[in-house]
Amino acid sequence: MDKTLVALGLMSGTSMDGIDASLIRSDGEENIEIIGNLYNKYDLELKNSLFEFTNKIKSLEDLKVNLIEYKNLEREITIKHAEITSKLIKKNNIEPDIIGFHGQTILHNPKEKYSIQMGNAKLLSQLSKTNVVYQFRNKDLENGGEGAPLTPIYHHYLRKKINLKKPILFLNLGGIANYTFSKENHLSAKDVGPGNCLMDSYLKKTKNLDFDKNGNLASLGHIDISLINNILDHQFYNTLERHSLDIRDYDINFVKGLSVEDALANLNFFSAKTISENIKKNIDEDFIIILSGGGRKNKTTVSNLKKLIKNKILDIDNFNIDGDFVESQAFAFLSIRSLYQKNISFPNTTKVNKPTSGGKLIKYI
Repeated sequence: MDKTLVALGLMSGTSMDGIDASLIRSDGEENIEIIGNLYNKYDLELKNSLFEFTNKIKSLEDLKVNLIEYKNLEREITIKHAEITSKLIKKNNIEPDIIGFHGQTILHNPKEKYSIQMGNAKLLSQLSKTNVVYQFRNKDLENGGEGAPLTPIYHHYLRKKINLKKPILFLNLGGIANYTFSKENHLSAKDVGPGNCLMDSYLKKTKNLDFDKNGNLASLGHIDISLINNILDHQFYNTLERHSLDIRDYDINFVKGLSVEDALANLNFFSAKTISENIKKNIDEDFIIILSGGGRKNKTTVSNLKKLIKNKILDIDNFNIDGDFVESQAFAFLSIRSLYQKNISFPNTTKVNKPTSGGKLIKYI
C-alpha cells in the first residue's frame, strides 16, 4: 500500500505576524517532496489584538477570566488559517489528504504540563472540508516532555535531501531559536535562546515596528560587552539546562535608556551569544550549521554568530529549500506521522520519557 500522502501544514510563530502554509507529499519518513508554500500577513488590527491578549494572559486562570475574548480571537485566526489553506490549494491545484494545524501559542508551561495553542480545529476542518491534526504537544507533555521543539524529526529526514557528508546542526532563528543536531541515526534538539523575539519586542514597544530589517539598525549600534556578560550571568544560566524556552524567560529592561541603535546592537549580540554558548556547551564535535527561520535574514545576527561560532554556517535556501517555511512544512510532515501513529518527539529532543506519537485527529464529516 502506498503510504504517501499530501499534507498541508500551518504555522503561526511567536512573532504573531501572520501564517506560513506549506504543501508537501510524504510518507512521514525519507520520502519528502515540497510542493508549494504561501504566507499571509495578519492585518494590523488582528496582530495588535493578539499581542494585547497574550501580554495579559500569564496563566490558565487568566485564560478562564478572558475566555470570551479568547474564543472570539480563536475564531478569527481560524478563519484566517482556512483562507490561506484555500489559497494554497488553488495555487497548486492539489487537494491535501490531511492538514497539520499548529495554531497560535498563547501559553507554554511544561512544568504544569500544559501548552495552549489558539485555534479551532473542528471549525478549520469544516471550512476546509479536510481532516485536521492538531494539539501536537499534549502527549509529549503528558509523558514528561517539555512539548518543544517538535520540528527535529522533520529536520532529521530533511538532512538526506541536503546530502552533506558532515553532521548537520539545523539552527532555526524564529522568535525563540532552537537547533536540531542530526548525524547518521542520531537526533538531538534543544531551544537555545532568543532568536528574534527580544529585538522584535523592543521595536514594537519603542517604534511600533515589526522587526529590524536585515539587522540594519543593530549594525549601527555599540555593543557593551560588560553589560552583556553581566546579563548573561543573570539570565542565561537560568535557562541553560531547559529544553523549551519562552519570551517570558527573558527581560529586555537591561537596554533601557540606550539609543535605539545601541539597544538593538546589544539585544542582537545577547541573542547570538546565548545561542552560541548553548550550542557549544551541548555539542562538542565538528558539524555544519544550516540556518532557517526569519532571523537568517538579519545580517547582523548572522555576522555575530559567525564571530562566535567556528563552525561553517550556511543558509538552507542554498539547498533549494525556502527557509521561511521549514516549520510549516514540518507540521505537514508531523500530521502524516501522527496519522500513522509514528513518534514525533523523543527523549533527546523534548526530554520526554519515551518516544511518543502526537497530534489529535479531527475527521471531516
